Amino acid sequence: MQESENRKYAVRNFTTFSAYLALLEEEKKNEEKSANKSDFIFRGQPIDKPLLPVLARKKTKGKLLTIEQLLLEEFKRTSLPFIEFSPKNDWQCLSIAQHHGLPTRFLDWTYSALAALWFAVRNPPVKDEKDKIQDGVVWILKSNTSDFLNLSEDAENEETPFEIKRTRIYRPRFISRRIVAQAGLFTVHFTTDETDDFIPLEKNKFFSEKLIKVQVSHTKFEKIRQQLNSCGINSSSMIPDLDGLCKHIAWRYIHP
Repeated sequence: MQESENRKYAVRNFTTFSAYLALLEEEKKNEEKSANKSDFIFRGQPIDKPLLPVLARKKTKGKLLTIEQLLLEEFKRTSLPFIEFSPKNDWQCLSIAQHHGLPTRFLDWTYSALAALWFAVRNPPVKDEKDKIQDGVVWILKSNTSDFLNLSEDAENEETPFEIKRTRIYRPRFISRRIVAQAGLFTVHFTTDETDDFIPLEKNKFFSEKLIKVQVSHTKFEKIRQQLNSCGINSSSMIPDLDGLCKHIAWRYIHP
């Protein structure tokens, strides 16, 4: 199935934290007027880059599908002593692996607009190869029910993540503390052994017109981090382990 098409997403920006919230409220009202009451989902990025899963950004020796399945099998073989919950199927395995850095066809999203904004600004701004400071972005996906996968609880008789017929949204079970804390879900990106490639979501004909790219000025990162912290959104709450706690303590007392 060909997913690529040259449609255009909307672009917005804001100057204050309250303006960000107002922008969300306005977009939600517009969607509800169009009879779409599905939840928005969000993705925050510290730089503006295509909406592609990590696996699509890696140089692999061999077919993507083959490498991805090898990665998953090795994860299944070696991960059990380190995980809190024993996954029942490939969907759950990949959900856990994705949250801990394994390259997969999953791309992280969240139901929380504030969590997405935190992911965009949680670190100081970065520079590109021309030494220009980069702005962040928050992507808003105005989803509808047809975008979601509807899997049974065990998914044993369902298609695997490698057999989906087009890019869809997957809501995982709450099988790790990070997924719970981040209100996490994923877009699961379609590819075939023939194409051996992924289509960026912003160029996907099923999703491009449902997307809004909200630009976040690098000059606002630190101020927004402080405001998010006042709302309880910080490293400690978003990464609920000792790593997250230590990062939050360090940020509180050692500002960049």
